[in-house]
Amino acid sequence: MMGGFLKRYPMPLAFLGLFGAIWVVQEYALPPAARHDLIAWASTNLANLTVNPVGTMIVSAFVAEGSQAVLLVVIALGLFPVTRRFGNLRAVLLVAAAHVLGTVVSQGIAFVRLELGLLTDSVRTIPDVGPSYVLSAALVAAVLYGPGRVPRLLAFAGWAALSPYLFDGLASLEVAAVGHAVAMVSGAAVGGVLLLHERRRARTRTPDARDGGGPGPLPAPA
Repeated sequence: MMGGFLKRYPMPLAFLGLFGAIWVVQEYALPPAARHDLIAWASTNLANLTVNPVGTMIVSAFVAEGSQAVLLVVIALGLFPVTRRFGNLRAVLLVAAAHVLGTVVSQGIAFVRLELGLLTDSVRTIPDVGPSYVLSAALVAAVLYGPGRVPRLLAFAGWAALSPYLFDGLASLEVAAVGHAVAMVSGAAVGGVLLLHERRRARTRTPDARDGGGPGPLPAPA
């Protein structure tokens, strides 16, 4: 039974396992100065994205500044239903697209505002880590497309509980809030595209209703 579960959900289990392992390292193996350096190195801010966009984008999803236990639970409420609904590879596509788009759009807006003189140069090095873009997309996709009422309600409860935090600062275009909003829209949009693709494939596999799906006419006897 456990083996079947592991085979069915390698993506969410791997994500949660890696996030949890880094949490343990941060909490128990690194001194405060090293934890600060790790967060600074992993942050998807303008300074890091200029020199190491790919590495920073990946690592930032697994490093958090706090509340890791809460994040683990809420991520699970989103990732497992999305994976069950779309499969592991498509679930990776959904949350990865949301994470990248949330980062690019939010930091892009910050860059434009910096160039316009609306922000100080300190915005280049702000700490910006955590799986919040991933969980934002996963929760919204689980609410909209999740398999069954209970997973959808649990995902909605997680989303509602975090909404005050996720949207805090959106009116003033703060980086995190903009990223969360973009990630949610991305999760809904990518999930919708995946759903349409599934339905289109299902229609192509369904036998033509006009002939009842039966075999074609038999050849005439010789």
